[in-house]
Order: sequence, then C-alpha cells, then structure tokens
Amino acid sequence: MKYRVTAGAGIVAVAVAVVFAVAGVTGDGDGSGTSPTDTATEAQVVAPPAPADEAPAGAVAADPSNSSKARDLVLTAPANVSVGQTVTFGASWTTASGQSISGEVDLQRIEGTRWATVTTVPVEDGAGQVDLPVEESGIYRLAYGGSEPVEAAASTEMVVRAEEALASRITATAENADDGVISVTAAWTTDGGAPITGDLHLERAEEGEWVPVAKGVTSDDGTVVLEVEADQTARFRFTYAGGSRFAAATSDVAVALGDDIRTIPVEVCDDSGDLDVLGNGVGCHYTPVSAGTFVAAHDYLGNAWWNSIPVGSFVELTGELPGVYEVVDRVIAPARGSALGPASDWTCGDACDVILQTCQGKNTGFTWLSRVSDLPPDA
Repeated sequence: MKYRVTAGAGIVAVAVAVVFAVAGVTGDGDGSGTSPTDTATEAQVVAPPAPADEAPAGAVAADPSNSSKARDLVLTAPANVSVGQTVTFGASWTTASGQSISGEVDLQRIEGTRWATVTTVPVEDGAGQVDLPVEESGIYRLAYGGSEPVEAAASTEMVVRAEEALASRITATAENADDGVISVTAAWTTDGGAPITGDLHLERAEEGEWVPVAKGVTSDDGTVVLEVEADQTARFRFTYAGGSRFAAATSDVAVALGDDIRTIPVEVCDDSGDLDVLGNGVGCHYTPVSAGTFVAAHDYLGNAWWNSIPVGSFVELTGELPGVYEVVDRVIAPARGSALGPASDWTCGDACDVILQTCQGKNTGFTWLSRVSDLPPDA
C-alpha cells in the first residue's frame, strides 16, 4: 500500500526580546603618563509596563521536545501537580547578550483558542516568581507586550498537569482524490479548539481490526493530509497514543463519500448553548441568524464529514427543513466563531437554500445545499 503525506502550512509568529545594553566608561589617571584603567559598568535594563495582548493561541506541540527553542524569556513550573496545589511559576528574563531585565511580565493560560492573562509576575534583575493554586491541567506561557527599550517577547508554552493529561480531539474526513486514491484529512485540536502539532497514526479497518497504514505530522494549523490507495468503501481513523501533555485520542471513522444519499437529522437551536448539547451526528437550524438558513454542528460530535461531501452529490435533511438537497459549492473560511464576521459574509443568496456549517481544524466549512426534491431521487 502506498501513501503520500502533505501538511498545510501554518505560521505562528512569536516576537523575541531585543534590548539595549548601556555601558558607562570611567577613567582616572595619576598624571604620570601611564594609560588609564577603563571600567565598564552595565546599567540595569528596565522594561516599562506593557501588558501582552490576549492573542490567538497558535499551535501547541504535543511533545514538549517539539517546542524546545532558546528564548530570552523562560517560564519554569512543575510539570505534574496535585489538584488544588499551590504552584510556583518562575520567570527568567534576559537580553540576547545575557543581560538581566527588570520589569513585569504576564502569566497567561490558553482559554479556548486564546491566551488569557492569569496574573502578572514581577521580575527583578532577571528573575521572578508567583504562587498560584492549580485546579486543573492547563497550558501556560509568559508574555511581554513590548516597549521602546524592550521589544515584545513570549516564552515557550508549558503544560502543567493536575493529575490528568489534557484532553484533545481529532476529526477525520475522507474523499476521493484520484482513481483508487483516498485523501484522508485529520484536524487535531485541544478540547477548546487550539491547534496541536505532532504525530498522528492513520489506521484502516480490515476484517474487523484496525491496521496501521501511515503516520503523519500535523502542521501549525493542526491538520495533515494522507493519500492512500484504497477502495471507495474503505474506513479510516486517526489515533494518538498519548504522551506527557495530552491523553490518548481517537477520531471518528472517516469514509470517502460517493454520490449516495447521506441523512442529517436537524433540530432547532435558539442559542449557542443548544448547539453545544446536540447529539452525535445531529445538526441544528440556528435560528438567531436571519441572513440565510444555516444548519450548524460541531465537527467533534460526528459532523466533520460535512466538509468533504463531494459537490454534485446529495444529502437528505430530516426533522427541520426536510427534503433532499444537492451540494452545489463549499467554502473553507479562515477563522472560527466571532472571528468569521457577520453571517451575511457567508450566505449564498439565490444560489442555495441551506448552508451546512461546521469547523475544519481552526477554520470553518460552509457547504451550500440546493433543494431538489422532498423525496430521495430514484436509485
């Protein structure tokens, strides 16, 4: 069996601290004509207050060794703690030439897909610390917003485990690439939706067992694509065995879709809370949106396959908005949630009747459906 591996390119921009080193020179002579002795005195580098933005989290490495880059701003903390334990978070801050910096940096933790500031850490002569209770596992970093003498900086992220590894989720979709070739895509994120970079294993169902097929490395957007020679009816899944940061995880089964009809049960959602408690495989008519008719669902609740339904094939909606629809187009938008902007940006006007919406990694897929019949077409 042959396979090819490709990964989407992603860029995580992290500013590095650059500071001014100021030296004073003094000299004294005895008038005897001997050379004066010069003494270099380093002035302390002081960073003015500059809170860091609560920016998008970017990629998180599944293996800490994947993110071991030299930094001028370094976070230290125990990797494993007890629930409720008070933890000392330490900070080390120096210039590129090794000169100590004094100031204040933010201790941040990933909340959802963004870095949220937990508290500040006072740093004196290059070192500081703060004590905080830790109630659950989390991903932390130090950050400085930047000023005239000291540019913005961020430490490498660090996972502090409160007895249990972090949960993550893997979604898988499959579609026909060429004759006899299936393209299988994984999207790997934290439970809150931040992308994860690391190794995933692709498995195929054979005679009631899952057999390893290939290994892929997710890129900075948390996705990887593997192309495998297989029949259309082949069933695939991605797995992660677990490590020091994240617990073991397995995706839903992905099957390449043909032109056959697939059914989507549809309910009504009056708010985002209703969307969060939908059953596995169920979508909902999201009524707060009036600009177009959207059927929404979470990818990690069995709906990732929406983003790989071939254009020209059919789906049947049952419950709300019942009928058979043809897939007429698809857009993968580069954002999620409120970052997408107004719903009117993603409507289809007269080109379709319903838009299926679900996440694709850290992005969002919009699949346009046009009603063709109230009953499935003849086989």
